[in-house]
Amino acid sequence: MHFANLLQPWILLRIVAGVVAVALFTRAARTSWRVLRAFDISRATEGQLALERRAQLASTFVRVATVLQIAILALSMLAGDRLSSSIRGAMCGYGVFHASPWGFRSLAATGVTALAAGVVAQLYAFDARVRDFALVRPLAIATLLLAPIAVADLGLALAFALDLDLSVVASCCSVQLDSVASGAAGPAGLGSAARVFATAGATLAIAVSIVLALVAIRRTRVPTVIAAALASLIALPFALAAAVLEVAPHVFEVPQHVCPFCLLRPSVFGIGYPLFGAILLAAMWALGAGLGALLARTDASRAALNDFARDRFLREAIAWSAALLIGAMPVVRYAILTSGASLFP
Repeated sequence: MHFANLLQPWILLRIVAGVVAVALFTRAARTSWRVLRAFDISRATEGQLALERRAQLASTFVRVATVLQIAILALSMLAGDRLSSSIRGAMCGYGVFHASPWGFRSLAATGVTALAAGVVAQLYAFDARVRDFALVRPLAIATLLLAPIAVADLGLALAFALDLDLSVVASCCSVQLDSVASGAAGPAGLGSAARVFATAGATLAIAVSIVLALVAIRRTRVPTVIAAALASLIALPFALAAAVLEVAPHVFEVPQHVCPFCLLRPSVFGIGYPLFGAILLAAMWALGAGLGALLARTDASRAALNDFARDRFLREAIAWSAALLIGAMPVVRYAILTSGASLFP
């Protein structure tokens, strides 16, 4: 184990932020456990009133922790990029995360935790609009599930930090990713088929998500809201794949360069941060509205769903539009510079 890694500023900042997030999620989970055991709206005792106030405080903890967890995701990717200068052969964050078997596991766990926390935070925002306590128990269950997810994320981050050997000669993304992409980059190759499928799928899925979001804004019915949320969920993996297989090669003007971490480099103005951020936010807002519709079982919650869903789907439509615009910019730029020539053979 390399305990000295914990003194690296970027790693230390990531671990400290993770500890704070876990503390907030755990504190909210403690209150949620009490809610599941003792919450009874029919009672008007001092204990019940105190529990209601604690439930509101737990909402604040989750919201703050969610913002922190999303920041941790960005920080993890930024840390990988900054640490690449400390590892021989690592030209970007890919080489850093690939240097340890825990690297990509840790990054994936951080992304899943950020998305899950974001969706639960949307449910808390929905609950704040509801005049009764219909969502108290579902939110308590969701908060209880968040705590172990955050703990697992922190554990994987620690495992990665302690296992990472900064003296090793790492593999550059051009060695691992470019060679694979170039080996199947022919017109009938697997790489070409995957790129076309991902790009067409992302464009169609995002367009459908935006249209359904606008429909849900005009007619906030439960089936419409759920359909719009599912469309956004389907668009998520397509958008991520298209960012890697289509956007990245056009940014670097190299058909086989399919590294998502290079999109975070200052040399390309960190285009990956707003691109991936818009994708994450779009999915988070849409899924929050969809789950809110599934949990709206009372008259008060159904009444509150209208304004909540309209607000979230408006945000989702803007986020997906931003992701589509950011992703299209390098492609359009290359087409203009080359008078419409294709980047791919």
